[in-house]
Amino acid sequence: MSRRALLAGVAAAVGVAAALTAGYAAAGPAGLLAAATVAAAGVLVVARATWPGQEPRSVRATRRRDQVRAPAVSAAEFPAYRKIAADLSWTLTGGQRAGHGLRRRLTRLATALDRPDPLAADPAVPPGTDGPGLDLATLDRIVSRLEEDR
Repeated sequence: MSRRALLAGVAAAVGVAAALTAGYAAAGPAGLLAAATVAAAGVLVVARATWPGQEPRSVRATRRRDQVRAPAVSAAEFPAYRKIAADLSWTLTGGQRAGHGLRRRLTRLATALDRPDPLAADPAVPPGTDGPGLDLATLDRIVSRLEEDR
């Protein structure tokens, strides 16, 4: 150990002891605790700054979490898709009244494809607008029936 490092260590120890003594003299045990906390933090900072180590990793330039990603396609280009997505979301979260828009949409789709009404053919779908809404399994079965080739 070099003479300069030894002298720096002794000076640091004397400084920490002086800080602890001053803290105890100023506020008793609470002051001693506060001074010890500050001295420990100072020792850690100095040790980290002087200790040889590896180079710090570079920080990648990424988007921040609070930045909103712009959609690939604007909603104005496909307003029908946005409406279908909203109807589906409301159907899965709400009751029959919330699924009314999706029921009409599925009935119109079946008519356009020249197929029978999928809602009337499915025994899990209660008639009318009262009662529980469509669950995901029932909705999947209805859409799969509409997608089948006849």
